[in-house]
Amino acid sequence: MYFLTALVCALVSGLLWFLFRKRTQLHLEVLTITFGAATLMWLVDVIYTAAEGEAPLTFTPLDGQIALFTVLGGLFLWLLVAFILNNREKKTA
Repeated sequence: MYFLTALVCALVSGLLWFLFRKRTQLHLEVLTITFGAATLMWLVDVIYTAAEGEAPLTFTPLDGQIALFTVLGGLFLWLLVAFILNNREKKTA
């Protein structure tokens, strides 16, 4: 479930970046890279789990919590980096 959540977030953030790429102050590329990296990480986990003979995709309450933490962590990281980059741009201008 967390892999699918990260994949959807990567696709949505990539689409948002494509649509709003002229608004550089949003730094949506950071969000896209963050969720893309999370998707890659969870993909490796799914492949490793499948190689061990277990079910690669599960839908348990713990998986829901991990998925929620992935989304919130990615959004927090994006907001933090965007805040830092926007304040750095203001100081140099």
